[in-house]
Amino acid sequence: MEQRNPEDGAGCRPRTVAQGALGQVLVCEHCRQVHLQVGALTLRLTPEAFEELSEMTLSARRGLQARLADASPAASAAWH
Repeated sequence: MEQRNPEDGAGCRPRTVAQGALGQVLVCEHCRQVHLQVGALTLRLTPEAFEELSEMTLSARRGLQARLADASPAASAAWH
């Protein structure tokens, strides 16, 4: 059975701007939103909200890397 995107009828035609093993990022000029797809989950965000989410994720990544670099080998093993 073919699955249809419910947004097709609304004129929404998002275009992929980045993708990887985890998911993809699409931009739709019609709805003026960024679609962040991770598996079966799709978040539709304004460009401003996407930018804020990107900055927050990058900040978290840097903080996590710093914590892992400063952690003892035993503490690092707890993360795995």
